[in-house]
Amino acid sequence: MSAVSLKPLTVLALAGTALLAGCTPAADPAPAAAPAAPAATTAAAEPATPISRTARLQAFLAQRYGQGAALSGDWRGSWTQDGETRPVSWQVCAEQPVVSGDSWQQLLAVCGALVEAGHPEPGTIDFYVLRPTASGFDVAAELTGGTYGSSGQPGTVQIVRAGSDFYGFRVEDGWFGQGYSLISQSLVLPGPKGLVDTGSMRSHIDNGAAYDCDDADAAEDCRSKVFNIDFNQRFDDSDRSARVWPLLVEETGSTCGGTAVRQQHRFTLDPKTWTYSFPAALLREGCE
Repeated sequence: MSAVSLKPLTVLALAGTALLAGCTPAADPAPAAAPAAPAATTAAAEPATPISRTARLQAFLAQRYGQGAALSGDWRGSWTQDGETRPVSWQVCAEQPVVSGDSWQQLLAVCGALVEAGHPEPGTIDFYVLRPTASGFDVAAELTGGTYGSSGQPGTVQIVRAGSDFYGFRVEDGWFGQGYSLISQSLVLPGPKGLVDTGSMRSHIDNGAAYDCDDADAAEDCRSKVFNIDFNQRFDDSDRSARVWPLLVEETGSTCGGTAVRQQHRFTLDPKTWTYSFPAALLREGCE
């Protein structure tokens, strides 16, 4: 895939010149002109105009993605994966300034949708944590070229707070086919060595369009195979001062046979792998 001088003026004093005539001795030189009187006041150096956050972002996008890149709307570009370059429609899909210690950082996600993609083909997302400088942004961490979604669409991104001054990205993308909806969610968080894809789990699963339950003869069998379950994530901020907050997952809905489901799961980031250990039950495509 694919971020300003004054010259002092010098007053020259011109000495008078004497004409030479025959053997007549040269006249004494005219006295030098008196130096110019200093200006009554000296203009103070004007401070540099502050560069807005919007201007910094625009400059960064142009540096990374070309002059056509913009904070709003989309622009055409390309994306290379596995040696193949494909046309892509890029757009900023999430951005937010956040507090980090005594300073601040800029979180930015740029989504790429494949042009003329097939159904199973994913899109791509680039994630950045940017550090402000005097004239723009430096990259503090990045994770680029990741694949998400289907039909060339990468899904949606939101910025999440996962600790006292700890922020990252949540991606939700899905696959839809044959009456099934399989929607997943992934967390991308800053780790000791940069941004890390900490793990994926389901966000929603259902097969409400997979069976025709209007047929009386098939109704009972149909109802025994229908499921509709949500998996809602939130961070436990009961200890607001904690650097990293535990992740809570609420599993609700109905599983096959109409049995109600209501469970809560709690996870902490593994400090060695910087990932969540999501069980297979939170990655399932149907009934348990």
